[in-house]
Amino acid sequence: MDVFFHPGSIAVIGASNRGIGQFVILNLLAGFTGRIYPVNPNHAQIEGVPCFPSIEAIPDHVDLAIVLVPAPSVPSVLEACVAKGVQGVIIESAGFAEVGKEGLELQNQCVAIAKRAGIRVWGPNCMGMVDVPHKYLFSFMHPGGRQEGLLPGRVSLIVQSGMMSAIFLAEVSRRGVGIAKACSIGNRADVDECDVLEYLLKDPDTDVIAMYLESIPRGRLFSQIAQNSTKPVVVLKGGSSKAGAQAAKTHTYSLSGNSRLLNSVLEASGIIKVDELYQMMDVANALAVIPNVNPACRTAIITLSGGAGILACDALARLGLPAAQLSEATIKQLSEIFPAWMPVSNPIDLFPALALHGREIAFDRAISAVLSDSGVDALLIHFVAGLEQEALDLDLLKKKAAESGKIALFWLMGREEGCRAFRQRAREAGIIVHEDVSRIAECLRAASEFAQRRRSRKTTNNLATLVSESVPKAPFLACNDRIWDEFESKRLLSEWNIPVLEEKLVQSIDEAWETASKIGAPVVLKGLIPGRTHKTEHGLVHLHIMDKPGLEAAFHNLQGKLNHHGRILIQKEIKFDYELMAGFICDDQFGPCVMFGLGGIFSELDPDVAFAIAPLDRDRALDLIHRIRSTRLLQGFRGIAPLQGGIMADILVNLGNLGIAYPQIEQIDINPLLITNGAPVAVDASVLLKQTDNSY
Repeated sequence: MDVFFHPGSIAVIGASNRGIGQFVILNLLAGFTGRIYPVNPNHAQIEGVPCFPSIEAIPDHVDLAIVLVPAPSVPSVLEACVAKGVQGVIIESAGFAEVGKEGLELQNQCVAIAKRAGIRVWGPNCMGMVDVPHKYLFSFMHPGGRQEGLLPGRVSLIVQSGMMSAIFLAEVSRRGVGIAKACSIGNRADVDECDVLEYLLKDPDTDVIAMYLESIPRGRLFSQIAQNSTKPVVVLKGGSSKAGAQAAKTHTYSLSGNSRLLNSVLEASGIIKVDELYQMMDVANALAVIPNVNPACRTAIITLSGGAGILACDALARLGLPAAQLSEATIKQLSEIFPAWMPVSNPIDLFPALALHGREIAFDRAISAVLSDSGVDALLIHFVAGLEQEALDLDLLKKKAAESGKIALFWLMGREEGCRAFRQRAREAGIIVHEDVSRIAECLRAASEFAQRRRSRKTTNNLATLVSESVPKAPFLACNDRIWDEFESKRLLSEWNIPVLEEKLVQSIDEAWETASKIGAPVVLKGLIPGRTHKTEHGLVHLHIMDKPGLEAAFHNLQGKLNHHGRILIQKEIKFDYELMAGFICDDQFGPCVMFGLGGIFSELDPDVAFAIAPLDRDRALDLIHRIRSTRLLQGFRGIAPLQGGIMADILVNLGNLGIAYPQIEQIDINPLLITNGAPVAVDASVLLKQTDNSY
């Protein structure tokens, strides 16, 4: 990978004296210190640099080739690069997989050529790589963006689309975000986000990686790399995975749609997920600027308005960040600058103190008092710029905050010119400034989450090894049905030590009544129809059967609906406190995954579920349980017994192992898991096999 970031020589195949072929040459001449070889048989020189008719005609070794020729010509160009001994190729040409079947075939042809030769291909359909500190622009971005100025910084970008244009990078710089490297990877025919992420995690110029991705084909590897990362990784995910409405055979499948599975797995991997472009950049920049912070992130607020203090508290509370409780010593110090009638609390409305002592004394003494408080982790200052001579020494503030192990941020308002000057001074001092208090809260939460992850981080084993070695493959499942009924599904679950409800298949009313007499009323009768999983909606479930007449009526009703195409199942009806559910799914991007959440018929109305990559160990299973919103219910609510977490964790571990052991299985749905006195038992389940057998 190093050849893409630090080549000694570059050939530009398709260079020109106009358009993008010229832009690449101009960008290289602006900062690249290695040898540059334009390649075009129609030119003797481009921008004063000698031009060669082909890459073979270049007399020296070439490390990296940037390819700009039309897509149909790229395979022959790659063959020439192979013959020349080129180590890496960036294909910036379009017209490949993004345009359809013919383009995909062309792209696959290029990959095959590269793999045979052992060279790496970046792209196609990309804008290449920009290294701002080193002034390397291996891209056809318009030179105007470079000329307007790109801010060097500690944030590196990986973008799947062509967002890495001069306009975007210029906009990022306008917002005061400095960039280390920006990598546009396009169609990812060979080099993908996993390759670039691994490289940037070792890059000394990069402290934070921000990513815009539309899919993550090597999701398991990506999750592993992110989980082992010592640097923050911020991801903006565009689009979604399979839509839940596409073919919702089970709850697990439908609940995994619309990126719910992806978001849950990314969260478990320690990735900071954002929802829009500027949020991605602002959060990444904050993580690059903010040093270690106490994960509690107890925040003191200094404001010039009571209303602003309330809004700041609200913004923090929405994201689960607490307002700091000021110590008695801090309150006493602050009281010395406030009028006697003014009680001091957090938020600190500084306006009365400012009226008594002036801006410089009021801010200086308030800031010093708060920074000395051991119960404060972050200081949020609401500041109005441009009204009078600025009184804050931002370099000194940064130094004091760092010495006290705290962070200081500004919620800025004021006149345009004053705000512009203040933001510039703050950037030079390394202090975060935003005009939206909600964005400040998002930055603080991201810093808090990463600090917590850094404290508790455990490196993961290689997931591929875990799948292939820790869970032995089981015998082939001999079954003609793709969708198993409840009885067969739970028999398989029981074999894997997943507790299931006592039940029996019955063929007559007498057999049903004999069974009911043994297990005790009330009982439940269910009709099982091949291929049908949602029985309640089709009137195939009869509850609260207490006597033989009720049993006979239910049995006859089910016989009529089954019409000799199903089976009747009888179960003991049990009292329960609440319903959970669990599931297994073989996802296109992340492979085998386990799902856990609230269950029952309302599980898809307001889903409260979380996913984790399988196989699980007990610690990761417990973490999965704790990641749903309704953890308060599981801990014991209004006299309900707490969930027996160890048993539930074992169920999730066994469920993941079961799904991995049988590569035929595509999905498993256990819904509901009834909880009685904290103990879970599977009441309904379904197994869905893949249409064709394939292994992971």
